[in-house]
Amino acid sequence: MQHQNEIDFPFKRYQIQPVWRADRPQKGRFREFYQCDADVIGSTSLFQEVEFIQLYDAVFTSLNLKGVTIKINNRKILSGIAEVIGAQDKLIDFTVALDKLDKIGEEKVKEEMLGKGISEDGISKLQPLFELSGGFGSQIESLKHILNTSEIGLKGIEELEFVLKQAEELGANKDIVEFDVTLARGLNYYTGAIFEVKANGVNIGSICGGGRYD
Repeated sequence: MQHQNEIDFPFKRYQIQPVWRADRPQKGRFREFYQCDADVIGSTSLFQEVEFIQLYDAVFTSLNLKGVTIKINNRKILSGIAEVIGAQDKLIDFTVALDKLDKIGEEKVKEEMLGKGISEDGISKLQPLFELSGGFGSQIESLKHILNTSEIGLKGIEELEFVLKQAEELGANKDIVEFDVTLARGLNYYTGAIFEVKANGVNIGSICGGGRYD
């Protein structure tokens, strides 16, 4: 707040510094580690998301670190899915369970959702979601069918399509960008795009993460 009347918006900043986890770290995770933060404040433009894809791509290309995947989703899509299955009031429980799909599998995710009070009928409506396959285009078409009654869900798809199209047109490496409908990051403050970067072939968690929170 010290210089709030002197900066122009959108305000962009980055920093690299040691940080500390407030929670008790899981096995293999350090309480103290170095982190690079990059933030944009004061813009609703989707080109900010495009720029972050370019940033991820540029950093790993410059470091000559191959074998990374930039995963992307949109919180509005997750909200739309929760709406379609009648679980709007359980959005956090729904997204936390869905985010575990690649770790515990479909049946365990369904069990967790049932345990959180999401109805069997609602979970059955998720089946096409568990069966999404193919490239970005075919997955999006399937999602549009699933979310055809959800205004917020369709808005999320629209934002996602725009961001990926613009990133590709501006030269980002489309081969390392992957849509992941299960990506939720378990945090309830995101309002739009969600990002994670995975190191392929290495048994560690995400090496980058973030998203939009208006």
